[in-house]
Amino acid sequence: MKKVLKFVLIGFFVLLVLFLGIFTWYYKNHITPIPADTIGNTAGNLRGDGLFCEYDGKVYFSNLYDGGALYVMNPDCTEIERLIPSNATYINAGGNYLFYYMQSTKGGTGLGYIRATTGVYRATLKGGNITCLNNDMATLMVLAGEDLYYQHYDNQNFRTFNKIPSGGSGEEVSFNKKEVETACIANNRLYYAGNDTDHYLHAWDLETDTDQVIWQGNLCYPTVVGQYVYYMDIGNNYRLCRYDMAGDQILVLTNDRLDFYNLYDNVIFYQKNDGENSALMRMNTDGSNQEIIAEGIYNRINVTSAYTYFCPYGEENVIYRTPTFGPASVDSFPQAQEAALEYQTD
Repeated sequence: MKKVLKFVLIGFFVLLVLFLGIFTWYYKNHITPIPADTIGNTAGNLRGDGLFCEYDGKVYFSNLYDGGALYVMNPDCTEIERLIPSNATYINAGGNYLFYYMQSTKGGTGLGYIRATTGVYRATLKGGNITCLNNDMATLMVLAGEDLYYQHYDNQNFRTFNKIPSGGSGEEVSFNKKEVETACIANNRLYYAGNDTDHYLHAWDLETDTDQVIWQGNLCYPTVVGQYVYYMDIGNNYRLCRYDMAGDQILVLTNDRLDFYNLYDNVIFYQKNDGENSALMRMNTDGSNQEIIAEGIYNRINVTSAYTYFCPYGEENVIYRTPTFGPASVDSFPQAQEAALEYQTD
């Protein structure tokens, strides 16, 4: 009787271990669907290295005061928490997941943590179940529905246009195109300037994987909002303009020479390139109310509903912020500094 009981207990524990193993594998590998209309981040933020991503009442961000570790907070910068200690850029969010690019020697050592120092990763919104989808280099990346479109980089072909299924179970697709800026998604299309062949406005259909020239302009960094295309005018000193696709009309928003811009709601932040008079500027989307936010040279402009974040050019570990709307008030994002210090002390 004792031997029978012993074998029963052994069998029970073996089955329990198998069940737990299967459950763990399923939990880690089962991906809940991402809504088809998902756009993982804004074009302007992704052009600013995708350091901030606002999604479902939270802001996910790369804390440069903590080596670019992936953090989460409320839009008003309260309740800051570190999710993943690895460097994160091109942050996208959709469904129950975060997607980001990591290029760092910093990472966790536990089971399921980073196994490579470079790659495209997926994690839950809580920072769990970290999975490497591709350990190649990427220079820009956007989530559109169930797929990640990104600029794959290697020393032989340089930047090529690729697609990865967000679930990680399908095969990566490499399109026979170069220099496609994977940032602006609208109307189930990827809009970009044809830098390798022309400077026209192109639209890549996400359903048919076909390309179409929309407008024979001379532009870069297009952002499509409704019937309007905001862009930098290459032929006219990189000024910012707005093209009306319905009315076939161009509105010059500013004659300033731009380095970068980022559009959110009814405001545009942009870096004016004017030698000693260079400054981060803000104006309305019709070009009115132009004002100086901060004198100097800045990049990596990322906009959220409450704050706009930007970095001094050439400084990798500093973030400034100002309210997105209302009077400008610039500080060095003290909440992020304090949180980084707490985690580094721990």
